[in-house]
Formats: sequence, C-alpha cells, structure tokens
Amino acid sequence: MSIELPLENAPLTQLQQTPIDNVLNIIDQGLVHLPSYRELFYRWERQQWRAEEIDFSPDRFQWEKMGQQERQDRLYGLSAFFRGEACVTDTLAPYITAMPDEEMRIFLTTQLADEARHTVFFARFFKEVLGIDKTRLEDTLDNIRQYMNKHLQYILIDSLADVAEHIRQEPKNLDHLIEGITLYHVIVEGTMALAGQRGILEFYRQNNLFPAFRGGFTAVARDESRHVVFGVKFLREMIQRDAANARVVKAAIDKYAQVAFTALTPADENIPDILAMQQDPWVSPRYALDSLRKKIKVIGLSMDLPVVPPPPLF
Repeated sequence: MSIELPLENAPLTQLQQTPIDNVLNIIDQGLVHLPSYRELFYRWERQQWRAEEIDFSPDRFQWEKMGQQERQDRLYGLSAFFRGEACVTDTLAPYITAMPDEEMRIFLTTQLADEARHTVFFARFFKEVLGIDKTRLEDTLDNIRQYMNKHLQYILIDSLADVAEHIRQEPKNLDHLIEGITLYHVIVEGTMALAGQRGILEFYRQNNLFPAFRGGFTAVARDESRHVVFGVKFLREMIQRDAANARVVKAAIDKYAQVAFTALTPADENIPDILAMQQDPWVSPRYALDSLRKKIKVIGLSMDLPVVPPPPLF
C-alpha cells in the first residue's frame, strides 16, 4: 500500500489523483498568513520536480484513441497555457532587476526557473502526446497561437510584453513594476490561470484523461501558488509603504480584469449549446472573479469589479 506524502512534498504520481482545489487552498492559506519572501524561497526548495522524468506514453495512447472534435477541444484548452508559460518566462527578467529589495529579487529568480520548467513541460507534452513539433520552440509557439482567442492574445502576448519593456527601460519607476506585478501575478496567474487550471484538471481527473499530464500540470499549479502569494504580498507592502501606490494597482485591475474574464468566457455563439447540455458557461470566469476579490482584499483595496452572470437554473 502506497503512503501519501503531504501535498507540499507529493510526487507527480500522487499529484495525478490530487483534487486541484486541494492545491488552490494553499493560496487561500497563504493569504491568511502571508509568509516571508525567504519562506517562499524555502518552499521552492522543497517542491522541486523534473519535467524530463514524466512518461507521457499513457497520454499518447489516449490521444490516439480520440476523435477529431475531442482533439480540437483539448488543443483549444491547452494552447493558451503553453503559450502563456512561454510568455511569462520571456517577460519576467526585467522584474528581477527592478525589485526594490534583495529578498524579493532572490525569490523571483526561483520563479523564472519555474516558468522555464513549465514551458519545457508543455513543449514535451505537445510534441510527444499531441504530435505538434515545429523543430524550433518559437515556431511551435507561433503555430498554436491560432487556438487562442483575441482576449487571451491581448493579455498574454501583447500586454505582458509591453509592461515588461516599460520595466526594462525604467527599472527605477515603481509604477511600472507595480502595474507589472498586478498584471503578471494577480491577473494572469492569480485570476486567469488558476480558473483555467481548475476547470481543466477537475475535468481530466473525473474522466481519467491524460494522467501523466495531470501530475505535471498539478505541480505547475503548486508552483504558481507561491508566485501568487508573492505578488499579493508585494502589492500589499507597496501600498503600506506609500498609499499612493494603491491607485496604480486599481488602474491596472480596471485595465485588465474585464478582458481576463472575457478571455475565460466561451464565445457567445457557443453559450446556447453549453446551456443545452446543462453545463455552466460562466463557471471559470465566476471562479476567477471570486479569486480576484480575495486577493484585492488582502492587498488592502476596496473597488468595484466587473459582473459575471450567476449560475444558471437548470
């Protein structure tokens, strides 16, 4: 009989069967008692995993048995994550230089390593399971852009790159860094990614889809729980140091939140079919909204947020 380790030390094989809400609860716990930057670093040391160790052969077997429509559904669901991991990897470096404190810089170096590992994990999955490999990773990423809606492209490709370039050009301008952390850690990772991960991983677990991928993707979510807590802690401290910084956080949320919720919402023409199957098309944006509210409260803000429809009555 196998012995389950605590979630913090759980191997990929155990994470395959771990409900994603168990992992997301780590963020809620961290928001109640914000850890130090050093403690976040120590968590990173304890939570290492290796993308090269994953055996994707069971997932490939399942992929080969899928029909064309199911394959398209899987591609649309996962391409944004693959492209998103590459985008956050490419844009994080200027943040490290711009951080005002050394402990912050030290932690962000661990996050950069995480994001690179996540990108390699997805690259292996897309090549070895989905059969998508254009030789150069850049060409593969360009190819899967077709599966992303325009709202995802605006947030993950355009906005992340623009803000990172502003930080690179003016690393001493704290407004740029605060906007970047709000976009990167709170909107992209703490709102969009967590909602999307929750929907995908719970569906895959309930239907026993892609077991090897589930283990790795759950480890990705565990990594990102550290990143999100870091972002919330940083923004809270910046507002405590100078209350005027709150306006920058609010402006960034006003700018990006509605686009993020729209990116998570199925296209209008697909909503009647989803409702006809007695499924909720707004479950992910509604979860994202609840997640954002929690983080805003801990940061120390009070502000209006976009409205997401309530659950449908079937």
